[in-house]
Amino acid sequence: MMYSDMDVFGIIAGASNIRSGDNPTYTSEDFFRIYPQFKKEDEKTHLPIVPEVVVNAYLKLAHASIKEARYHDAWEICMGLFIAHFLTLYLQSIADPADSIGQIVNAGLAKGMVASKSAGDLSVSYDFSAVNGADFNGWGTYKETVYGRQFITLVKIYSLGGMVVW
Repeated sequence: MMYSDMDVFGIIAGASNIRSGDNPTYTSEDFFRIYPQFKKEDEKTHLPIVPEVVVNAYLKLAHASIKEARYHDAWEICMGLFIAHFLTLYLQSIADPADSIGQIVNAGLAKGMVASKSAGDLSVSYDFSAVNGADFNGWGTYKETVYGRQFITLVKIYSLGGMVVW
C-alpha cells in the first residue's frame, strides 16, 4: 500500500503526541481576571508590582509553549498557571537597585519552605524536601510554586501517551 507524503506526515504527527496550531486570544486582562493579585500596585510608587513588560513576556512564552490543541477546555487555566508560576518566581527575585550586592544576590536564591524560626539572634531554617519531591523530578522550577505544581498535574493528565518517531 502506498502512502502519500501528507498521509505519512499525518501518521507521524498523530503518533508523536506533539500538538501544534494557533491558540485563541488570551490577553493579560484574561490572566488578571483569574489572578488579580498580580495586578496589584506598589503602595509607595503606585506602579504595578509586576511591570507590564514582564507580564507580556511571560504571556508570549505561554502562547508559544501551551497549545490549546493539547489542553482543550483546560487551556485557559494552563495558560494562567504557567504565567502565575513565572510571575511568582519573578516576584521572589525582586530586589531594590539600591540594595547591596549581597541583598540582590540573596533575592535571586532558591527558597525552601520555612521549617522553623527563632526570634533571639534571628534564625530561619528551610526545608527543601517539599519542592524536591519525587512526583516532580525533572520539572525544574515548576515544583517551586503552587501554580507550577498545579500546572505539572494538568500537564501530566493531558500529556499521557507516548511519543513515537518512525
